[in-house]
Amino acid sequence: MSGRFNPEYIDCTLQILERRCLTLLCDGYCVVKSKGSISIDKEEEDISKELLLSINANIKRMEWQIDIIPEYRLYKNDGIAAKSAARIDFRFSSWSTNQWEYFAEAKKLIEIDSYKAGRKTKISANQLHRRYIETGIDNYLSSKYPQNGCLIGYILQGKTENIVSMLNICLCALNRKTELLQSMDLEFADFISCYVSSHEKFLSMKHLMFDFANN
Repeated sequence: MSGRFNPEYIDCTLQILERRCLTLLCDGYCVVKSKGSISIDKEEEDISKELLLSINANIKRMEWQIDIIPEYRLYKNDGIAAKSAARIDFRFSSWSTNQWEYFAEAKKLIEIDSYKAGRKTKISANQLHRRYIETGIDNYLSSKYPQNGCLIGYILQGKTENIVSMLNICLCALNRKTELLQSMDLEFADFISCYVSSHEKFLSMKHLMFDFANN
């Protein structure tokens, strides 16, 4: 792709696709939240299913001609068996004279240890925070996931700002103070809970916090 297109054209095209994908995700979140069907008892994949159905019905997606595949396998020429290939929650793609892609990975988050239906022990909030970093942020940084993507936090209990603070505490404990999540404004979408983190060899990473716990 880089040999066929000017790098500035590639960057501009990917930025447009990113804005459109983030807009679709935020719009989808607003629709799902308005239904009031998401609780801590909901499985992560079922939340993603509702989000995907909402996005698919969005007229903007059809106007922008964006296709979305859930639970997308990231196959590589690395000799690893297909069933062992990494999977990412959402793969967005659009076509012009080339195929352009954007990705999103979602993780459940809570503020304090909590019970859920059918479980005898509490879900560990700290374990979910570590999982967000280890299998979310770090999967992007290690190139297990393509770098043109974002993270989504499904907030199922607690307050977003407190959970973000706890994620930052975890990063500090790992001597990663330069990678803390900072609030940012998505000028093109009516959504306030967006954060950005900066990483070595990775310009920035966006984090959308979808709060299903509070009205």
